[in-house]
Amino acid sequence: MTPADKLLEHFDRLAGSEPQLVPVSDEGARPAMYVAIYRDFPERGALAGFTVGLSHFHPPGGGHKELFICMRDTDDRWALACGFLAFQLRERCPFVCGDTINFRAQIAESSTMSAFLIVHPRHVSPIDTVVDLGIRQIELVELVPLYEEERAWLGADGDAKMFLSECPKSLAMDPKRKSLAPS
Repeated sequence: MTPADKLLEHFDRLAGSEPQLVPVSDEGARPAMYVAIYRDFPERGALAGFTVGLSHFHPPGGGHKELFICMRDTDDRWALACGFLAFQLRERCPFVCGDTINFRAQIAESSTMSAFLIVHPRHVSPIDTVVDLGIRQIELVELVPLYEEERAWLGADGDAKMFLSECPKSLAMDPKRKSLAPS
């Protein structure tokens, strides 16, 4: 079994199904990167996207990581945005929990969110956040979509822990939630 097969098997076990695998890297890019899109995970009517291939890269100050996102929506653009970020930032961003990423565009039609907060996974049990592929260990980190004013507040001097306490995992999956940035 290849490391990629082991990683996909881990994601399949978490989601309880098989994914739609969508390439997100440029044609001919090696190693190639994909996003595995799962329906009805972590709950019915939701979708989750896991990157496959980011962990081949080791940016300065970072480890071998894969990203994932969970949204209460059927729009694949949430998962594709996760994959796009992974591919675009693969050798430059260590994807450290507490950091924000400006996507610089509306992520999906259902919401005006345009940024992400990187967090320790909230939709996966702690034991499943590290995947041993034999040749290396992969750490999963979760992307929580943000409104621009939330990203700006967190980037200025906002408190990510406070934000997450106000935005439990169920609320974070809602593309229609209200902004939680202080006014």
